[in-house]
Formats: sequence, C-alpha cells, structure tokens
Amino acid sequence: MAVPGALPPSIVREAFRIADRPLSAEEGRAIAEFGRFCREELEPAAVEIDRSARPGLRAPSRGASGVPEVRLSASHRRMLDRLYASGLALGPTRSARDWPVAFALMHEAAEIGFLCSSTVTLATVYALAKWGSSDLRERYLTELVATRGRAQGATWATEEQGGSDLGANATHATPIAQGRWALSGEKFFCSNVGASCAVVTARPDGASEGIHGIRLFFVPARRADGTPNWRVRRLKEKLGTIAVPTGEVGFDRAEAYALGPESAGVLPAMEMLNVSRVANAVGSAGVLQRASEWSIAFARRRQAFGKPLIEHPLLALDVATLATESDAASLLAFDAVFSLAKSAGEMPPYSPDAQVMRFTTHIAKLVTAEQAVRGTALAMEVRGGMGYLEEEPLAKLARDALVTPIWEGGANLQALDAREVMRRHRSHKAWEAAAGRAAGHSGSAEVRRFIATRVALTGAQSEEIDAKHVARTWGSLRQLTLLVERSHRAPENPCFEARAELFARLRADRPGVDFPRGLVERALGAV
Repeated sequence: MAVPGALPPSIVREAFRIADRPLSAEEGRAIAEFGRFCREELEPAAVEIDRSARPGLRAPSRGASGVPEVRLSASHRRMLDRLYASGLALGPTRSARDWPVAFALMHEAAEIGFLCSSTVTLATVYALAKWGSSDLRERYLTELVATRGRAQGATWATEEQGGSDLGANATHATPIAQGRWALSGEKFFCSNVGASCAVVTARPDGASEGIHGIRLFFVPARRADGTPNWRVRRLKEKLGTIAVPTGEVGFDRAEAYALGPESAGVLPAMEMLNVSRVANAVGSAGVLQRASEWSIAFARRRQAFGKPLIEHPLLALDVATLATESDAASLLAFDAVFSLAKSAGEMPPYSPDAQVMRFTTHIAKLVTAEQAVRGTALAMEVRGGMGYLEEEPLAKLARDALVTPIWEGGANLQALDAREVMRRHRSHKAWEAAAGRAAGHSGSAEVRRFIATRVALTGAQSEEIDAKHVARTWGSLRQLTLLVERSHRAPENPCFEARAELFARLRADRPGVDFPRGLVERALGAV
C-alpha cells in the first residue's frame, strides 16, 4: 500500500482554533515536519521492530549484578532519540500555552508503541516537576529534560491481583529517612520497562486500606551505588505495541522518594493517570486519522466495476464515515488536551475547571479508543483482503489499536468515574450549555434533533448499569458540539457542516434515517 505524504495538520489547526489558541506559523511547520518524519521514518521502523527486531532481555555478563537488561535494536534507539528530540515529552516543564503543542506532535505520531514510551515519560516529567522536591527535580528532572530521550520515564501502577483496582496494590513502602523510602513488591504490566526512572504506586507501612492509602513514589533505575534498583522478571508477549517493551518488575527494598506531601495521598497518582488518559485519547485519534488517510488514498486510486471505489455510494459512505469519525475523535481528544493544560498546575482543593477536566478526560479516553478500534476494522474492510495481510500497514495498526480501550482503565472504569464526577460536581453542565449553543448555530434539523434527544436521554438515565451508555452518549454529544463549532467558525467550508450532519445521522437510533448522496459528497469535499 502506498503511504501518503505528510498532510498539513488541518484538524490540529481547527482544534486549536476552537480553543482560541491558534497555531503560529512556526508551530504549524514543526508539526507538519514531525508528521513527515513519523510517516516516512518512524512508521517503517516500527514495522521492522514488530516483525524482526523485537525488544528482548540481555543476559547479565559474567561478574555483573545478575539482573537482565532490556535490549533494543539500533534502529529502535535511533527512533527514540528522534522522537524525544522533538520535545513532545517536555510539555509539563513549559507553560500551559506550550503544552498542547506536545500533544499535537503525539497526534501526528500515530504509532501506539512509540507513543506509549513518550506518554509515560511525559507523565513522569509531569509528576516530578509538580510533586517532586527541589532536590529531586535538580537531580533527575534536569536529566530527563536535557537528554531528550536518552533518559526516559515510566509509570507503573498495575498489579496482578488488582488490575484497574489501584486500591488493591500490595507493593509497600517503608520510610528510611526524610523523603526516602524502601519499596518492596511487584508490578505486573510495566510499559517502557527499560526506562531510567519510574513513578510507582505503593502503600506506606501503616497506611489505610483501599485507594486512599496509596501514594506515588519516584524510583530511579539504579541505586546510589550504581547497582540496579529493580529487576525485570520477564517481557510480555503482546498482540501489538511491540515498540514499547512491557514486562514484570520486582522491587526488593528499592530506593524511592515520595512525591507530594503525605496530605496529598493518592492525588499525584490520579493526576498522573489523567495525563496518560489524555495522551491515550490523542493517540487513538491519531491512529484513526492514519486509517482514514490510507482509506481515502486507496479509494481514490483503486478501480472496481469500471470506476474508482470512492464513486460507489456505499464505499463513499464508508470513507466519509472514517473521515468524520476521525475528525470527531481528534476534536474531542484536543478538547481534553486544552482542559488538562488549563488546570494541570492546580493544587488541591481543585477548582470547577479541574473537575470539568476529569469529566472530559474520562469521556474522551473511553470514546476515542472505541472509535480507533472500529475505525481500523472498517479501514481494513475498505482495503479488502490485502488489508488483512501483515505485509500491509493496516493489520499492525488494528492490532495496536486494540490496546487503547484497555490502557489506563477500561470503559467500565472510565464510565463509572465520569458518573461520579457528574453526580458530585455537575461538571457535565458546561457541555450541556455548549450543546444548546451548537443547536442554535446549526442549520441542520438532524443535528438539532440529535442534540435535543441526547440531552434528554442523559438526564433520564442515572443507574450504575447505565453508566457506559450515558458516557458514550455524552461523548457523541460533545463530539457533535465540537463539529458544529468548527463549522460555525468556518462557514465558507461546506465540508465541515456536512460532516456534522453526517455524524448525527450515523449516530441516529431511529429507523428511516437516510444518507443523501449529496451530503456524503460534501463530507468528502475536503479530502
């Protein structure tokens, strides 16, 4: 399959414009250049790693500590150096204005394995910059920032007996001296396991049971005497995301440092998870954009039954669906990005803006991940039998996308947490008001009907069993709101209005909703 050349970051520009933070010419060029690098170099390297250069464990040499180390190919290390040289993991060390640009670079990467490495490093930098002592920041944050990839971070919370239940963590921390602790226990799913440092959840000795007894700790890969501070027991055999090595890690009185005061408790860990969830949404949207790009290019090129595929109405609807879902996913992901950037510097007690960020993050993570899975499957169908072959890029893209609903808590967890924010803080009211304004801006009866029925539906369902359906409904409502807002800001582009209406029709749950050919053609007008 021919891989299209770099595209201008149009959807990113539009997301920034909706947030009233337009990209500068320099930022736009940087994102476009990074997109070219990802399409022309990073993606082919990831395919090579996936097929023939997978990470492994290097046996310790004679006389060494007896602890195996993670082995990466030269190409793998070179891509990591290039990836981090862009600055995409340094957002937390910069202003709130600059942070969204780091996520824009992640969106262009659209390679979930490498994206995971950069995400957990970003989250490590964030936790250390916000919650670390001045001594910790001087010793370790400087290294993470200055080396740009040669020092990487990791975020480890999952344990075999608990999974997403963070309160079931059994790893425990024993105080040694002021700010210093000894960690003992095991983590079961540790991504970027060859990192030079990690932020790890553990329960201090004597702390209460459940999630409120958990704290976040910074753990360097090596002790003060230079010996390994943790042991990688084995690497996982995964379906996808091969470019990020994932393993099981054991701690035996590992040297560790508490992040945040004792009064902060589990909050630094929850903030770290929010960063990763936003990155998950951005990565999912990036994957969907790549699937859409490949499908559009193929449908225009491929001839069947005497004309290009894109001229066949059903196939045109498939491609328009991919383009519309991709736009909706990207706009929702960046809605979460800007919400995070606005409140990331807050300390407890959190403001209403921070509670809106929590609500946005949970919904965006849930919805965009599911869109990525559906979208890559549809793109594979558009490609036909060739799309199912490993020699084509879609097979890997689909395998990688499958992890996005799982990472950082599955759909059930995100839906329940979103429900809790709604009930306690009424954070969804801001979305409801924005949807009302969008209905007033839209000239489409289908859009107005969708908004009215969805607002009524979310208010009628409040039982726990409804949580996932309600979360998805709010996600669709917010995505349509953002699509209408984009159209309202650029009325000269009929494609935007058409995609908003097409989105509403695709999500309609009533019989007899049709897809006029003219609407589909207008929705494809920008591609």
